[in-house]
Amino acid sequence: MPYAAVKWKPVAVLMRDSAYAILEALTTGPKSWTELKKAASLTDGGVQKVLQELIRFRVVEQRLVGETTAIQEKKYVLSDVAKKEKVYEKARDLKQSMEKIAKT
Repeated sequence: MPYAAVKWKPVAVLMRDSAYAILEALTTGPKSWTELKKAASLTDGGVQKVLQELIRFRVVEQRLVGETTAIQEKKYVLSDVAKKEKVYEKARDLKQSMEKIAKT
């Protein structure tokens, strides 16, 4: 079977420090654009690029969050599929393993 780098694109995206920081922030609940920007130490353009990729791979979703329909804010959350598949936990474990290997 030939090497297909395209199939590994989602893994490469998740292993970027910026995407990983956004995933980590979302594990504690919905976050606004500003909260994600701060958590990942990114510019607006950086947040946009990372979120587009995570949304495209169905890891992150946009949701309206708020007490009433009159006061709802668009926030970002881990998708139900990402939660079910434990994407963050798997990314964390892979990142830790790769860091151990790199140290040896």
